[in-house]
Amino acid sequence: MDLSKIWIEQCEAARGIEEEYGTPQALEYLVGDKFINFLEAADDHASFRAEIPAFVAEIKSIFERWQLATYLEVAKQSEPCDPALFDGDEETDAEDVEDMRNNDIRQCTRDLLLMERAREWLLED
Repeated sequence: MDLSKIWIEQCEAARGIEEEYGTPQALEYLVGDKFINFLEAADDHASFRAEIPAFVAEIKSIFERWQLATYLEVAKQSEPCDPALFDGDEETDAEDVEDMRNNDIRQCTRDLLLMERAREWLLED
């Protein structure tokens, strides 16, 4: 699999998204989705890790540093799971709500760690 072809196509798509829909949507697509997925895959695959520097250079050629910094400041932030949403819901028991809350905590932690790695790559000089 030619990984460089994949991220090059994704960068081209981001340019089109930026032109058509604006920078925030392009950042969400390329950084918030594609680059984060790439970083996650790099945890288990050396071939992905080897492509990160070139992918980062291309992302930096598309967006200004301040745009990346602004996006990364708020990306993937979400409200925590609120068990009170299930009050009075007789179909959902307390154990299910606790499982949802724990899954939400794990997902938020994963997202925060990935975003921190993205910050390190994209905002370093």
